[in-house]
Amino acid sequence: MLSPNRRRFLRTGAAALVSTGLAGCGADGPSADSDTLTVLVPEDGATAVLEAAAERFGRSAAAKSSGTSVKLRRIPADAYEAELRASLGSAEGPDLLFHWGSGSIRTAAEEYQLTDLYDIMLDNPELGPSFLPSALTGSYVNERPFGVPVRGTRPVLLFYNKALFADLGLRPPSAWSTLRLVASRITRAGITPFALGGSDTWTEVMWLAYLVERLGGPDVFRRIQAGDHTRWGGPAVLRAAQEVTSLADAGAFGDDFAAVSYTDGTATARFARGRAAMHLMDSREHAALVERFPEFAGRHLGWFPFPAVEDGRGDPKNLVGTPAGYLSVSDLTGRSGEAHRGGAHRGGAHRGGAHRGGAHRGGALDFLKSFSAPDHTDALLKAGEVPVTADAVRRLGASPHPEFTRFQYELVRAAPAFGLNWEQAVHPSWRTALRSEVGDLFAGRSTPKQFTRNLSEHRIPAARPR
Repeated sequence: MLSPNRRRFLRTGAAALVSTGLAGCGADGPSADSDTLTVLVPEDGATAVLEAAAERFGRSAAAKSSGTSVKLRRIPADAYEAELRASLGSAEGPDLLFHWGSGSIRTAAEEYQLTDLYDIMLDNPELGPSFLPSALTGSYVNERPFGVPVRGTRPVLLFYNKALFADLGLRPPSAWSTLRLVASRITRAGITPFALGGSDTWTEVMWLAYLVERLGGPDVFRRIQAGDHTRWGGPAVLRAAQEVTSLADAGAFGDDFAAVSYTDGTATARFARGRAAMHLMDSREHAALVERFPEFAGRHLGWFPFPAVEDGRGDPKNLVGTPAGYLSVSDLTGRSGEAHRGGAHRGGAHRGGAHRGGAHRGGALDFLKSFSAPDHTDALLKAGEVPVTADAVRRLGASPHPEFTRFQYELVRAAPAFGLNWEQAVHPSWRTALRSEVGDLFAGRSTPKQFTRNLSEHRIPAARPR
C-alpha cells in the first residue's frame, strides 16, 4: 500500500488513468516462445551497467517464466540524440528507449507512442515508491510519468578550490549576496571567480536555470515547458538575466569565457590548475577531476549547493540538473490515442503493425522492476554513479567516493523539487533558439530585456492537453 505522501506525489492533481495494459501482465504470462525486448541505449562509460542489468534479468525467474530476453542496441554517444529522434518516429522502433529527460520524448509521449506509467507506478511499488520522488519528475510530460530511473543522478553543484578559499579566508556561501561578495574578493586577488566553458552554451544555461528557480520557484519553468511563453517575460527570468549579465560585466567568468570549452576539458583544467576558484557544473565534474587531476581532487576539491536568493520564492533545497537517466516504454499495448484513457481507439494498430502479446508487455514491466533491485544499485555505485532508489542510503559506503556520493544522495532525497536542465527539458525543436539567445546574453550581444522579449516572442509547439 502506498503511503499518502507517495500517492499524492504520483497523482499530481490529475484523475487516475485506466491501466495501459502493462499492469497485470507479469511473469506468469504465456511463455511458449522466447520474446526479445530491444532497448536503445547510448554507448558511453556506463553502458556496461545496463548490459549487466540485461544479463541479470535474463537469468531471473521472471524472464524464464515469460520467455523474455533483452537485447541492447548501442548507439555512439555523439549520434544518440539523432538516433533517439528517428526511433521515436519509426514504426519499427525499439521496445524501450533511454533518455536523460522529458524534452527528448515530449512529442512521442503526446502522440501516444510511449506508455504512460502513472497507473503502473501506483500498482507496482518497485517502479514508483522505490525511487526518490524528486528523481522521478525528470521523465514527466504534462504531469505524467513516462520513464523509470535506470542511471544515476546528476545535480548541478558549485565546486570550489578549498586551498584557495582557505588562503583568502573564505567559506562556501549559502546566500547569493554572499556569493557575489566572495566573487569580488577573489577577483581582487587576481583570480577568476568562476570557470565557464561558454563556447558550450549549455554551461551558461545552468546559471540561468538555477537563478530562475531560486527567484521564482519551480513553477516558472514548468509553465514555460508546458507552452506558456509569456513566462519568459516574467520578473524571475528578467532578474536572472540581469544577475548573470552583472557577473559577466564584473569579470566573474574571465575575459575569454566565450572561447573556452567544457567539452574539450579546458574549463575543468582552468579550475583544477587554480586559474578559477569555482565551477558550476553537474556532478560529472567530480569524475572528470578524479580522472584527470587526481591530486587536486583528493586534496583540494570541495562542493556546495547553489545558494539561496534572499528575496526569491524558490526553496533553497530545490535542485536543477539531471534527476536520473530513464527508460521509457514504447506503446506495447496495440492501442493508442483515447484507448489509453479507456475510450475509442484512434491511432490504429501498434507502431509495428501487430499487437504484441501479454508476455512481451509483462516482460517489459518485469525488466523495469529490476532497476529498483539492490544488485542494480550496487552496480551503479561501483561504476561511480549515484543511484536514486529509496533504500540506497544503506549501500552508499560501497561507492569509490562515499563522501561525494552521500552529499549528492542526501541533496536529492531532501529536494522538494528537482528541475530538469533546460536543455533537456525544452521541446527539441526549440533548443537551437535557446542556445542562441543565452549565448548572446552572456556575450553582451543582447540585454536582459531583449533576452526575455526574444524568448517570449519565439514560438514552439504548444503542449497538447491530456
